[in-house]
Amino acid sequence: MADKKSPGLWIETGVDGKFCVVMSGAYGPEKHLPLITPAEDLVAAAEMDYTAYRREIQRLYEEHPLFAERLDVPESDLEDLTAEALLLPSTLREIDPLSFFVLGSLLDQALRMQDDGSPIFLLRAGQRLLQVLELPIRTQIRLRNIMEMTFDGTERATQQERFAKLHNAYPEIAAFCDPAHLDGYGDTPLQLCVGSVFQLRLIELLLYFRQEKQRIARCDYCWNYFIPRTQAATRYCDRIFDGQSCKKRGANLKRKKGPEQDDALKLFKQLRDRMYARMLRYQDAPENQRDRLIPMTVIQYDVWEKNARQARRDYMAGKIEAREFLRRIDTTHELTSYDTLKQELPPEDARSEEDPFPYIIVRLDQGGVDTVTDPHKVRVILFIGIYDDGLLDFREPPPEAGEWDTRNFGTMSVLEIIERIQEHYQQRPSLCNGKFYFDGPFHWVLQDETVFPYNIGACDLTFTLAAPRKERSEFV
Repeated sequence: MADKKSPGLWIETGVDGKFCVVMSGAYGPEKHLPLITPAEDLVAAAEMDYTAYRREIQRLYEEHPLFAERLDVPESDLEDLTAEALLLPSTLREIDPLSFFVLGSLLDQALRMQDDGSPIFLLRAGQRLLQVLELPIRTQIRLRNIMEMTFDGTERATQQERFAKLHNAYPEIAAFCDPAHLDGYGDTPLQLCVGSVFQLRLIELLLYFRQEKQRIARCDYCWNYFIPRTQAATRYCDRIFDGQSCKKRGANLKRKKGPEQDDALKLFKQLRDRMYARMLRYQDAPENQRDRLIPMTVIQYDVWEKNARQARRDYMAGKIEAREFLRRIDTTHELTSYDTLKQELPPEDARSEEDPFPYIIVRLDQGGVDTVTDPHKVRVILFIGIYDDGLLDFREPPPEAGEWDTRNFGTMSVLEIIERIQEHYQQRPSLCNGKFYFDGPFHWVLQDETVFPYNIGACDLTFTLAAPRKERSEFV
């Protein structure tokens, strides 16, 4: 009997270009998912329907009493939210067993969040739980964006051309997915341990680029991904909408397509790119900086994209005119009018156009005096945000051809900044002519999951300052 794998997600490659995902828990037997090709699994992951799951998370955000505006939040509200949150992953057991498996350990980690004594700890702990639950949706959104950059408009391209398109859009992701990493292995069975579902999808992209038998295309009608059955040019899939397949609609769509439709679809793609960028900015900005940005949470973006896809299908089928199509997708009122010809998407306003990266934000977190003879202690948190797309780096040479690129540009930059902050205050602990003195402790943390090309970390420092003392009486 083979040794049990260490806990986590594993990919085992097999014959005929197929692979198997293995879920290995700390206890119990390993679970092997059915053999599948990289193209098949990528398409399935991109089109997975999280509507019901997302609706439950949205309900908790909007209706649970823990998030109601009030002065005092009872601990029982967090306990109730936790009970509901722990039940949600079970709804994914059948449609997304990978996320069901991963969410168990991630929620357990979130529940271990230490109470820092902050008056908003209960609120932050509840938000953390829901952010963990959002992970499958965030992963799908990121995967869809990568696939759009790679496969949209490349149905007749070669694998090398598709990879080059990915590299132009996301060089760091392309470096991770480079099939050259596995040069020399041939058909040798491999066992690869991955750290997250998103990383597993990137490994699937790597395996996809190693083969030529299957290609991923995007349907011109429904805008979903599919695998053409033949080598002939294929613009439409076989999915059924309103009793008719996309392929059957294709001929009519081609005849009806005119400049108005071209302009409407162009505006649709521009608006979609803007919404995605807005979501990334809002998601990665510190909470005390979000009021400068137009709100766009993961849940809000997922709702917008699902509705926008349906509007696009209705428009392509001739059910609605261009003006109605643009009105339905322009939920944040970006367009100056809904006349399509020769219109460009107006520039974003200052709140959304300003990218807060890079930044270091200083926040006074808490302070106090423990006893009448103790000094006043103040804790300061520094939030560090770095934009790093991996295009330039002068600290060390790139890896040799075929080797893994493990330089982690953005994470390294954040850690270097944290280290310099620590060195500075350990060497020069006095501030403001001795009014403030750093005497520890010093802690640092990195974000749980990097969202390329943004990298975030934080460190906290405790300073000592003079505390007021009881005045002596002139008669004593």
